[in-house]
Amino acid sequence: MLETKISRIALLISFSLVGLMWFVYMTDITFGLELYRFGIYPQRPSGLIGIIMTPFIHSTADFSHIINNTLPAFILTWLLFYHYRSIATRVFILIYLLTGISMWLLARENYHIGMSGVIYGLTSFLVFSGFFRKNMRVAAVSLFVIFLYGSMVWGIFPTAINISWEGHALGFFSGIIAAVIYKYSGPQPQKLRYELEEELGIEPEEEYWKEQPADPSTDLDQIKQSEVTIQYEYKPNDEKHG
Repeated sequence: MLETKISRIALLISFSLVGLMWFVYMTDITFGLELYRFGIYPQRPSGLIGIIMTPFIHSTADFSHIINNTLPAFILTWLLFYHYRSIATRVFILIYLLTGISMWLLARENYHIGMSGVIYGLTSFLVFSGFFRKNMRVAAVSLFVIFLYGSMVWGIFPTAINISWEGHALGFFSGIIAAVIYKYSGPQPQKLRYELEEELGIEPEEEYWKEQPADPSTDLDQIKQSEVTIQYEYKPNDEKHG
């Protein structure tokens, strides 16, 4: 029951995020608002608003930009809020702001728009967090993310002039930073018995696989008890054979 509730909440958050993306896009394209002007423009005071606005603004030249970001944003947001529910909000906000701020400081002088930076941040967080925690369930999520978006790693390199590879790269590193910061928060691997005993100050018991010293007298008694005594009794044969 709890798992179902958590899944529904995660789905609601994912739908809300993607729905807001499409609402802003359709408003922009319908009324010709040219919202790209509210994107991140590095090192300009007017571009600071883009730290908040950029992920929800997409190119209106065609539908490809927002379509390419919709499914990854939905899936990765759901994975984050389902598997890391206790820290998901903090992780998302950290990746969101850290990606935007670093883009404003370091990216090329141009308008940078789109959810891609956050998507790269969520991807790297899920992957690295899974490996850091050595948790089988979380590791499975990481492998799933790698399987779906493994090729995204090439997006952090300057392969096309009209793509904000800086946003991809800075988002990717923002996710790693978030994974390190929250390494000891959220789902953790199950501790082994000796680890729990050390934390509680319990003296560890002798390992069951260690052989105890043999008691020679005990072994001798066991041997005596296990001995089978065979007695031969001679009976004279009174019968005469002819």
